[in-house]
Amino acid sequence: MFDSSHPPLLVIPTAERHYTSFPSHEGYVFHPIDDNKALVCYKKGWTIPLSVQMQAIITEEPLLLVRDKGGITSSGSTTDKGYAHQFSHINGQSPDVYLQKAIFPDRPSEEWMLIRNSVTVVWLQYNSKTQYLGSLAHDMEHHYTGKLLIRDFVIKQSYAPRLDRASDVANAGEMQYRVESRTIFEHSWDLTDQDTDVYLEKVLSENDLEPFKHSVIIALNRSMQHK
Repeated sequence: MFDSSHPPLLVIPTAERHYTSFPSHEGYVFHPIDDNKALVCYKKGWTIPLSVQMQAIITEEPLLLVRDKGGITSSGSTTDKGYAHQFSHINGQSPDVYLQKAIFPDRPSEEWMLIRNSVTVVWLQYNSKTQYLGSLAHDMEHHYTGKLLIRDFVIKQSYAPRLDRASDVANAGEMQYRVESRTIFEHSWDLTDQDTDVYLEKVLSENDLEPFKHSVIIALNRSMQHK
C-alpha cells in the first residue's frame, strides 16, 4: 500500500489480479483502489521501470497522483504561517482529471486527482505578522512575507536497447517512465502594509504569467485558512 504521508507522484493503473507481477522486494508498491483496479508505483514514486513481462500486462498510460491542499500550519496572536499547493494545466486552466477519488483508507475525506501526461503546480508559502508600534491598539504595522514557486511535471518515456541477439526485436528491452520537473517561476516577497494578492497579481503580469493568476490567488487564500 502507498504511504498517505509520502504519496508517490508517478503511478500506473493495472488490474488487481496482477499483484504478483510487481514484486515488492524489487521496490514496487501495489495499491488497490477498488475491487478490480490497482495503482503501482516504484520506490520513491518518480520513476517506474518496466520489464518486458510487465509491459505485456500494462494496458493504460502512467498517471500523476496529486491533490490541491494547504492551510495555516501555525497561528498566534500576532502571527500566521501557512502553505498551499494548487494544480493546473500549463495554461493555468483546471487540469483534465482522469479519475478523482479518495484512495487512502486512513484519509477517507481526501480526494486525489489522477492526471495524464503533465501538470503544473503553484507552491506557495505565506507568513503574516502584526507589529504594534505604540500603546494604542490601532497603531500597528502588518508584515507579509512568502515564497511562490511554479513548476511543471511531465511524464517521459524511454527504452533501454538490447545489446544482444534480441536487439532487433521490437519492445524486447526494458522501458522506464519518469517524471521531469522544470521551474517556470520563482519569487519571494517582503511587504509592509500592502495587500499580498494585489502585489502578486502585479508580479505575475510583469512576468507574462497572467494565466496563473487564478491558481495563485486560490493558493494564497488557502494558505490563510485553517485546515
